[in-house]
Amino acid sequence: MHQKQKKIYFISDAHLGSRYHKEPIEVEKKLVRWMDSIKEDAQALFILGDIFDFWFEYKHVVPKGHIRFLGKLAELADKGIDIHLFIGNHDMWMFDYLEKEIGATIYRDTVILDLLGKRFFLAHGDEVDFRKRSFRLLRAVFRNKVCQRMYAAVHPYWTFPVATGWSFSGRKRGLKKVEDLKYQGESNEYLVLFAKEYLKSHPDINFFIFGHRHIMLDLMLSRTARLIIAGDWLQYFSFVVWDGEHLFLDQFEVE
Repeated sequence: MHQKQKKIYFISDAHLGSRYHKEPIEVEKKLVRWMDSIKEDAQALFILGDIFDFWFEYKHVVPKGHIRFLGKLAELADKGIDIHLFIGNHDMWMFDYLEKEIGATIYRDTVILDLLGKRFFLAHGDEVDFRKRSFRLLRAVFRNKVCQRMYAAVHPYWTFPVATGWSFSGRKRGLKKVEDLKYQGESNEYLVLFAKEYLKSHPDINFFIFGHRHIMLDLMLSRTARLIIAGDWLQYFSFVVWDGEHLFLDQFEVE
């Protein structure tokens, strides 16, 4: 009798700690319940960025909070589940804390992986966002090691309130742009356009999975390739599952 194939799970954009959440602790608890629900059949968990609304690791200090999530993440790792973390545009200052503590693999760019017999292109999504020059410039500044050291030299008492306030105001501005919250169509959705162009030179990719856009999308790009945008844990509480035969986008505890 063959052992049952374990599954690979993907989530993105929980933005833990965001003041956008009306009840942030309840959202964290819900995420932990989902992690509990997958721990018996999960082979790996891929977190595709922005799991935290803001995160900055100093040499000897990490942000307070998120204790339920971090504890559950450690539990999954201790059970032998591979933890893969992508930095997003909100938690890009993730360095080696979780790598050393629980053995997580940290990705700072796009990656192509073979998972249970299929080839995946995985990314948060901001890495291939070339729409606005200002966004690309800001991203480059934030990822610059000199700028990171300068930021780290300032006491958290000053840096954390500024950063979290900026993140919250940016989220509110984004939510007011209703058109940005909707699928833009194949001819306008930049992640779809990127994937289609990428397929021309890399036809061996079977699945593209992104976060970042805060929409749920499952789209056939060709006879052999699909694209999924994984939604978020702000409004959809969504996740992606791959079992070696079927890939699907689902939601957790939705009414």
